[in-house]
Amino acid sequence: MNRYLKIGLAAAAVVVVAVVSYNLLPGSAGPGAGPTGTPESPSVSPSATAEPTASPASAPPLTQSFTSTLHGISLSYPEGWIAQAATEPWTAGMSEPQWNSAFADILYSHVLGDHLFLAIASQPVGDSTAEDWLAQGMASVGCTATEPIAVDGATGLIGAGCNVVGITTAGRGYRIRLYTSGDDLSAHAPYDRAWFDEVLATVQLQPEDAVDVVPSATP
Repeated sequence: MNRYLKIGLAAAAVVVVAVVSYNLLPGSAGPGAGPTGTPESPSVSPSATAEPTASPASAPPLTQSFTSTLHGISLSYPEGWIAQAATEPWTAGMSEPQWNSAFADILYSHVLGDHLFLAIASQPVGDSTAEDWLAQGMASVGCTATEPIAVDGATGLIGAGCNVVGITTAGRGYRIRLYTSGDDLSAHAPYDRAWFDEVLATVQLQPEDAVDVVPSATP
């Protein structure tokens, strides 16, 4: 073999050894590997949007007006409610106006009936002072904690947490009660103290129009 051929073969062998050594180095891509790409970031699923919490239905507007033919009072009450007028005067001492009290004007929800209503009654203060009449009346309905309130310019008391109001003016005492049963709290939620205050803001007291003796029917 001539000397130049031996030199060429030796050079080729050196190149082959160099290539093989490189491919065996750690981290090399190896034959046929393309350029190293940037690893893809793991996909992130969008967070689920929380469903909005349903709020209680709002109370209907106070678009109806009621004037008592016995108790000398008028006020606004909710649209769709029903008015049931008293049929006799309030002469039964300090008894609380109830759903079935003949002496009370009842304004009630056409949906919830006796589970949601306003009861209204009035009577002469008589020999009591206005302060005594109010105190006795509020105690008789279990409202031992009270705070002052003014209704149509007249002074009175409202029970703390029991939604009963007592008012006196011109020798006459008034009782206004908001009753809500505990059966369906979500249905009654809109009818809270703030709503009761809205009703009381519409009250007009007319003690001169009150009737304490119902004339007997003519035979």
